[in-house]
Amino acid sequence: MNSFKKLFLFAAIKTAAFLFMLLPMTLNLWIGRCLGWIGYHLLSRKRKVVYANLKTVFASTHSPSQLRVMTRDVFINFVQSAVELLCLPKIKRLGFDKFVDLQGKENIDHAVEHGRGVILLAIHSGSWELASVVGGITKGPYHVVANVQSKLPELDKMLNEYRTIAGAHVITAGSATKEIVKAMHDNEVVSLVLDQGGKTGLRVPFFGKTASMSTGAMRLALKYGSAICPVWIERRGNGQHTLKVSPAIPLTVTGDLEKDTFVNVAKAANHFERLLREHPQEYMWFYKTFKYSSQKRIVIVDDGRTGHLRQSQSLARNLGEVLKKKGQSVEENTVSLQWRGPRAISLFSFYVFLAQYWGFLKREDCLKFFLTDASFSDVMKYKADYVVSCGSQAAGVNFILSQNHLAKSISILTSGLVSQERFTAVVSPQHDQLQALRRARLISPKVSPNLINQAYLKEQSEGLIKHYSHLRGNVRTKFGVLIGGDAQGVKFDEAQIRELASQIKEAALHYNADILLTTSRRTPLAVEQIIVKELKNFERCSLCIIANQRNIPEAVGGILGLSDLVIVSGESISMVSEALSSGKRTIVFSPHGRYGEKPRDKYEDFVLKLNDQGYLMVSSVDDLKSKIAQLLSRKITLKTLDDQSIIQKGLEAIV
Repeated sequence: MNSFKKLFLFAAIKTAAFLFMLLPMTLNLWIGRCLGWIGYHLLSRKRKVVYANLKTVFASTHSPSQLRVMTRDVFINFVQSAVELLCLPKIKRLGFDKFVDLQGKENIDHAVEHGRGVILLAIHSGSWELASVVGGITKGPYHVVANVQSKLPELDKMLNEYRTIAGAHVITAGSATKEIVKAMHDNEVVSLVLDQGGKTGLRVPFFGKTASMSTGAMRLALKYGSAICPVWIERRGNGQHTLKVSPAIPLTVTGDLEKDTFVNVAKAANHFERLLREHPQEYMWFYKTFKYSSQKRIVIVDDGRTGHLRQSQSLARNLGEVLKKKGQSVEENTVSLQWRGPRAISLFSFYVFLAQYWGFLKREDCLKFFLTDASFSDVMKYKADYVVSCGSQAAGVNFILSQNHLAKSISILTSGLVSQERFTAVVSPQHDQLQALRRARLISPKVSPNLINQAYLKEQSEGLIKHYSHLRGNVRTKFGVLIGGDAQGVKFDEAQIRELASQIKEAALHYNADILLTTSRRTPLAVEQIIVKELKNFERCSLCIIANQRNIPEAVGGILGLSDLVIVSGESISMVSEALSSGKRTIVFSPHGRYGEKPRDKYEDFVLKLNDQGYLMVSSVDDLKSKIAQLLSRKITLKTLDDQSIIQKGLEAIV
């Protein structure tokens, strides 16, 4: 801020103070209320911070509309408190008792009798500067520790003069320690704040999360045996306030300073939390209260498509691992989207497109017009730190939630009419060929995100063996076979499936191997019938699961975990991705019969690129036995895919 701006701002404040001194207090507070209302509507960034903080605290108990009203009241109360600060000389002249009803004076007297100094502990709530009236009723000197307004030294001087008028001796924060210690030795009263500990504060439980709190007051009390009395001031209306001084906090003292500091700071934070639950509009929520919290919540937006959900879960798992490495604890929640109908989906796409450019549309309660009541209630239950989604429908909801929660947003695949650059990060596998983004970070793994890792494979294998105990202890070589089904522009050739079965049987007999096979829900009935006829009773087929007859959740993961070599149909990007992520040698066959030099569709393009890069081997169905021989004899060695490191490195950049 240049000198002219500083001069202008200070002049504006002085002028406002002069005018407020002339006007009746009732009119001053009405002006403060109007200015607070205007600030609520104009200061969108501050409004978002306040709303997000309140959402963190009251997501499960208050609707978005209730939170907006609460946010507006925070603005109004804050500006009215600022007006009262500028009117302190006038309030002093008229008499503090006309504005403040003091309750608990006896608690200060009792604490002073203790003889080791008294700390009045407050938070930035209510008209906290007006709480300086305590100075007028203490038996001895009363000290207030105040932060220095380094950008506006003239304002700093003016505010300290006002605090002195109210009966306090001001101790500047920079030189506070020696003066506070002296005050404690002299059995005097000092006012300190608990909240807004910043980077160096102590993270203690606060409204179900952790928040950074200042430890200064508690460390002084533990070291010098001083009493700590919480102080709370609340607005009653008509310019009246109630100032409550609570009895001294019974401190826990074990001799372990760090442990005792944590326990007692947590006690104090819990005391103020109870008060704030009843009067949330009193607190200065403009500060990012939970910025330094060690607890993070990941919310997955589920559009009802299993493949999309699995990709989102995979990304959330990777994100959780990154956060845990940084010392964070992670809670993961999934919210399900249920639309009011096809028209609602179309209207929502148009709405969210406009919301990118018209800020007033970025309201999460607008989702109730598009989602069913149950789905809207589910989506509103949580305040997210990270929002993860896959697909265009979920991306729009991701955008709205992350804007309202001040959360980081991660979109997988297409985001519909929402610009990719509206997200903190975009995960787009290489086969999607997404162009580099200017603002959002592009994370480009080679295959689609999936849940496959060694721990998952072990868990799924054990689950599959529980269903089919004869697989336990089987040490023969195993061919895993994953058969998909018809897709957009792809239709399975039944003759090719017969040839596929023949090739696999010959290879199994030749290498004394077992076949573990599963179809998918998309597999055509005619293809299922061929597989049953050719393989169901084949001596080397240890497992043949027809998914449309019996769906085993552990089928794909279990087969990948137990197999030495995997054969998968190439029309399913997700199945190919999972096979490669398992680390198993993978052969991909074409549902059309064979792969040509030029890809026919996005599926073939995806597979052929990975073949060229050496991660898998493509095969026509009539050459499958030969390809199996090449892999088992190690004549051809495939690269191991390491997408997890690519994804985690990208996520580390945004955490």
